[in-house]
Amino acid sequence: MENFTIADLIPRLQSEYKYPSKGAQTIAEKLVMCQPAIKIVFLKWWRTGEFTPLEIEGYTWKYLMEKQSMNPIAALLTLDWLLREPDKAKKSLHKGHDEVRLNKDR
Repeated sequence: MENFTIADLIPRLQSEYKYPSKGAQTIAEKLVMCQPAIKIVFLKWWRTGEFTPLEIEGYTWKYLMEKQSMNPIAALLTLDWLLREPDKAKKSLHKGHDEVRLNKDR
């Protein structure tokens, strides 16, 4: 499978990653449309489970999985978004880390 289709991905997305039918379809569509560099990394991971080092706009798979609590597929799709729309993606990622601080003096 040098390339992959939506139909190639859906069964495993549902069985192994527990995406519901509609969610698996959406995720598969997004993966098929990824930038070529992302597709290469995805395909290696999909086949072997190996994470190819990849950093885009200062973000890595490891960071997105550990600090943003993303699964590997969501992290990879986020890296693709960072390639396509870096400003929007970074803004969204930054929002996800806003902290609410309560003033204890009140």
